[in-house]
Amino acid sequence: MALKLITLDLDDTLWHTTPVMQRAEQACYDWICAHCPGFADLYSRDGLRQYKSELAECYPSLQHQISRLRFETLRRAALQTGCDSSTAHDLASAAFEVFSQERSTLELFAGAETMLQQLSARWPLIAATNGNADLERVGIHHYFSAHLNAETVGAAKPQGDIFLAALAHAGVEAHECLHIGDHPHHDIDAARTVGLHTLWVNLDNRIWPDTFSPPTLQVRTLSEVVELIQRWQQP
Repeated sequence: MALKLITLDLDDTLWHTTPVMQRAEQACYDWICAHCPGFADLYSRDGLRQYKSELAECYPSLQHQISRLRFETLRRAALQTGCDSSTAHDLASAAFEVFSQERSTLELFAGAETMLQQLSARWPLIAATNGNADLERVGIHHYFSAHLNAETVGAAKPQGDIFLAALAHAGVEAHECLHIGDHPHHDIDAARTVGLHTLWVNLDNRIWPDTFSPPTLQVRTLSEVVELIQRWQQP
């Protein structure tokens, strides 16, 4: 079997996502509180997060459009403080820019950049993620031939749309593609369901859940990835 494409998850595969998101949300909240009088009186940070969840429930089409959902949450909350429509839009845009900058300021896992260099030198590499990190700001965009996420594709993993879009973009068949990711359901089982081979990045030494068929390959450090794929490819 000749491997012709690798798709790669980002959040919690290349970096720890939770601390990045916490810092980004705090920076965004602090900024809009400082620039929108009365905002802090209406919403705490947790309250704003709850409001975002309520909007997602009311507007299901926004659930996978996470950037638009966050912007819309900020815009509507600003309107509630008494801002006019234009001011609320500008405040939400600026606050979201603060969030986006912090969201994409992160530290890669050990071995991640070397892995990206080696993978992209051998195979086309497509980012396939539910998240909205800006790869140019992260500094790794040049390793990828495409960046597909839930917002651009119109559906989030574990739905298979992102994988199908990657196959179509590269012009390859499912059995010619390997997906690398950390999440047993959203990455490994979802990719397997549409026919991709899979490599589970298991940095935390977790036990594979019995509810899913096992991955094709598994690593415990990113430094193992390229060598393992090469051995798997050998006849």
